[in-house]
Amino acid sequence: MSFFSVIIPLYNKECFIENTLKSVLSQTFTAFEVIIINDGSTDKSEEKALQFKDSRIRYYSKENGGVSTARNFGIDKAKSVYITFIDADDYWYPTFLESIPFFLYFFRLLRSYILKEVPLI
Repeated sequence: MSFFSVIIPLYNKECFIENTLKSVLSQTFTAFEVIIINDGSTDKSEEKALQFKDSRIRYYSKENGGVSTARNFGIDKAKSVYITFIDADDYWYPTFLESIPFFLYFFRLLRSYILKEVPLI
């Protein structure tokens, strides 16, 4: 099972989606799924996204309803415990996903300390 579900809402980003997907698929942390939701694009976004053949990618298409409905659609399809979003015109450095488990652990530890559950070393 994937640790993260990476949700990418896609609407008319044909010039950017390839670089976005390359940055996601180049992550050093590889336990993730990618959920692309084409939110009614009228350009070649779909064609560009479908060029990527990776078993971690799931692609959905729906009528345009806005970025919020696309994200919510992606959440409904997610199979992982943790969900993260990236817009179709954004870029992640290769270690982005790798850093998140550290912060999850750190904030859990900090919360426990604040609630006096465990001593902070």
